[in-house]
Amino acid sequence: MSIDIIGASLQSLEILNLIERSITLRTAASLTRTLTDLLSTGEIPPSSQLPTIRVVAEQLGMSRSAVGQTWRELQKQGLVESRRRGGTVVLPSPKPPHARRFESMIRASANMKVNLGNLWCADLPSVDLKPGFEYGVDHPDVGDPFAQPIHPEFQESVAETWPFETESFLAMHGTIDTLEMSLAALVRPGDHVAVESPTIARIFDILESLGAVVDAVPIGSEGPDLSILSRALISKPVAFIYQPSRSLPTGRSVTPAWVDRAAKLLKGTLPILEFDQVWPLTSVPISLGTRLPEQVLHVRGFNYSFGPSMRQAVTGGNPKLTQMLWNRLSYSSRYVSPIMQLSQARLLVDPTTADTLSARTEEIFHRFSRFKEALSGHDFDAVHAPMIWLPVPDEYSVCTQLSTKGIVVHPGAFFQPNSHLSPHVCINTGATGVGIEELAREISEACARPVDHVD
Repeated sequence: MSIDIIGASLQSLEILNLIERSITLRTAASLTRTLTDLLSTGEIPPSSQLPTIRVVAEQLGMSRSAVGQTWRELQKQGLVESRRRGGTVVLPSPKPPHARRFESMIRASANMKVNLGNLWCADLPSVDLKPGFEYGVDHPDVGDPFAQPIHPEFQESVAETWPFETESFLAMHGTIDTLEMSLAALVRPGDHVAVESPTIARIFDILESLGAVVDAVPIGSEGPDLSILSRALISKPVAFIYQPSRSLPTGRSVTPAWVDRAAKLLKGTLPILEFDQVWPLTSVPISLGTRLPEQVLHVRGFNYSFGPSMRQAVTGGNPKLTQMLWNRLSYSSRYVSPIMQLSQARLLVDPTTADTLSARTEEIFHRFSRFKEALSGHDFDAVHAPMIWLPVPDEYSVCTQLSTKGIVVHPGAFFQPNSHLSPHVCINTGATGVGIEELAREISEACARPVDHVD
């Protein structure tokens, strides 16, 4: 045993022995995985001082550079901290991710008569899921112990309407799960992420939990502002997140001209995450994947149309990121059940289901038109379906007054980073087909009568 090891503290020696017993391969990747597991389970508790790189390298028979690579990766993940004259110390466990925007949206909606905030259309005819599940349960592939990224039937059912050519598809547990897993794979604390603004509220919850720095890119008439996105690239963001079609909460879609200019700007730069949460309202999907198929990960969610019981999504494109996601899914056995995939695949090609979805889509656009007309009578201009992103004098006042009437709309602060707030409320026009003229009047009156803020 060397002088270095003899001179280490008793605690460091115990940790060193624990690492040696736990590691399977003498590689940087295996050492990183071993230490990550030991730290996450508390076997190496917070405030512990890790042995030095030199000691670990000698004890395990590894190079100092390989061990140093692991130490740097643990620092990037926020698990340890190197202190001058204090060695490398284990940091306290991070607080569990807290979806504060999402939780606020749910609390605000509880026990309200009219929910115009959340993205749902509860009173519309729902898709009959029974034929899909019967098909999935009885399929001969059910029971196969070997998982695959996506069942061929599921892939075939979505590939025909996919916005660009790709062979890299993956079944996922919904758009938000895809977003969280993608960002967890890409982002380390302090990394910059370029995000269209406003956007899906959960995006900011996830980025906050990862310790990311948000570079907000305001949405203009043709799409996210490319001059601001160009400046954001100076900070070397690890991803760009946007919604190409019927963006939530604005309802805007990017134009073909924007796609051309954005592709030239972003070519060869960073992963691009595209989200479509309101399929099939996006009947003619637009995508940067038509220009940059190797960079773009396009995500199509199905729970808006099929309901929360079919919370699935499909990702396609960006082979590198798709493989990273599959590695994480297969490692933790989180892959989507074949029964669910086959059920969804069957429903996507079922003529009766197609008729139901078509009728739902037609009714959603009809409700939007009625809302637009009703609001125009009160000097409000609504442009894009299915959500209305309505500018207001004071979003706090509007939301408070409407809530006293049992009406929920969500404040713009949920959908924007704190540094780029612009007073708006978000209205889901597809939520109800009853009393639309009265709802428009209540919204107009709430905008005209500001209330004092209560600290």
